[in-house]
Amino acid sequence: MGVGLIAPELVATCAFTELRTALTVQSHMKDLGYKEWSLAQSFFVAMGGYMLHFNGDHKPISAENFIKWQRSGILRVGTSADTNKVIHLASRGSVVELPSITKKDIASRGKADVLLKGIACAQIGWLLVQYIARRAQSLATSSLEALTVAYIICALFSYAAWWKKPYDLELPLATAVSPEHEVAALLEDQPSSISMIDDPDLPLLHNALWTYSTASVLAFSVLHFLAWNDHFGSTAEEWLWRASAVLFVWFHLVFLAFAAYIEKYMKIAPTAANIAIIGNCAEVKGVWYLFHGLKSLTFGNSNATLNRIDDVLLSKWQSDYTINWPLVVFFDTHTICYFAGRFFVLIEAFASLRRAPVGLYENVDWSGFIPHVH
Repeated sequence: MGVGLIAPELVATCAFTELRTALTVQSHMKDLGYKEWSLAQSFFVAMGGYMLHFNGDHKPISAENFIKWQRSGILRVGTSADTNKVIHLASRGSVVELPSITKKDIASRGKADVLLKGIACAQIGWLLVQYIARRAQSLATSSLEALTVAYIICALFSYAAWWKKPYDLELPLATAVSPEHEVAALLEDQPSSISMIDDPDLPLLHNALWTYSTASVLAFSVLHFLAWNDHFGSTAEEWLWRASAVLFVWFHLVFLAFAAYIEKYMKIAPTAANIAIIGNCAEVKGVWYLFHGLKSLTFGNSNATLNRIDDVLLSKWQSDYTINWPLVVFFDTHTICYFAGRFFVLIEAFASLRRAPVGLYENVDWSGFIPHVH
């Protein structure tokens, strides 16, 4: 909730990262012969819908291991239509067979459907239409409306990526395995939370991630310019808003550039969900502690890519204690200014209403958009 309020563009890019994971699962499943495997089923896997039960504990199977273990022959999805079936495996070397699940089964285990998502999109779309109409008729608009439009665009990006994703999945499928089974040992080494797949063999999805990430973060930043000439409480507030709008665009361009640098020179494909954190600490020698602290506070061990970056930074720190202080100051100053700007625009969007112009209360003349209606 806090991240969505301060940096909704990161939520949008995170949504597409999850979509890419689901598409990767779907692609691999079809290669394995599951021709009817749907995107909803892939999201179910990526959300930890399949779990293994052993030693009195339930552990989710990550999307990455779901694919890897099937290819290695120790895991497969069965054809049983009984999704409540629990398969007990006593033999050490047997194949773990997970119960199959249909889109209908997934819908029954979640809380929302396409209709509810459609209603939500219609509501936020209506707000967007109203803002465009006010602009078209040269009516006064407020910085709060401009900020709302920026959030709406990010929300639409997120909804587009999560359209097939089950909402608030409450009932995963558990399969019991013997503690002696080899998959039990493999699960012990898996992070406690579900991580994303980063598949270098799917360049189309990889390129789409960059396109989507860049579009979402820049769209959110650029939309702050809509309030460039809006009415503010004072001249100082007006120029602070303008400075913040410029800062947001610059900030995201810098960190997108460094994310690309990480991918090219560190050979790590960054997940868009954490571009800001990656850019803040990548290749800055001696600041592993900062990266590790931020990662632990935000995502723990749930993101496989961040864990790999963590290991790379730690190894560099252990081998070379030289700190590049100019880079440390550069990145940290940008980060502090960005969040200061984000807090300012949130507060200013409401504070500017204390001196709202009279034109702000004028209604849109909808008949002006419909021919022959007066």
